Amino acid sequence: MKRAIVSATVPSLIAAVGLGLTFVGSTASADSPAATSPVSVEDGVRSAFETFAQKWMAKVQRMAADQKPVVRPGAANTTVTYRGYGDDFTVELRPTGHAAAPYVGILRYQEQIFSCRDLGSNDCTLSSQVPVTEIFRYQDGRWVY
Repeated sequence: MKRAIVSATVPSLIAAVGLGLTFVGSTASADSPAATSPVSVEDGVRSAFETFAQKWMAKVQRMAADQKPVVRPGAANTTVTYRGYGDDFTVELRPTGHAAAPYVGILRYQEQIFSCRDLGSNDCTLSSQVPVTEIFRYQDGRWVY
């Protein structure tokens, strides 16, 4: 796998590609940074974003699990709601055309709101879903919020 090479050389390769330079007549080996094509650079950045997104979603899920449910007393009964996040998400990678931050990554997922009859109830229903879109930039070889 060339992921370590790709992530270490992305800024210089992106800058070279952005300037319209090509690597012609290179005597570099297949695993050297100069032999890495722009397509494989984008593949490496995409792979890094997918890994980043998985870690981000795990963090969001942990934070949701630590939140206390909201208890709303009503005239007829009490309603308890809490937020959750599933494992489903999509990622999209877009070039920016700027050497300082050559890519943005778009993460889309659903925030789920569950309603329960009482705090101890195991019989909860999904009452709504809210689409969430988060945008991250790729800068200095890493993804930043």
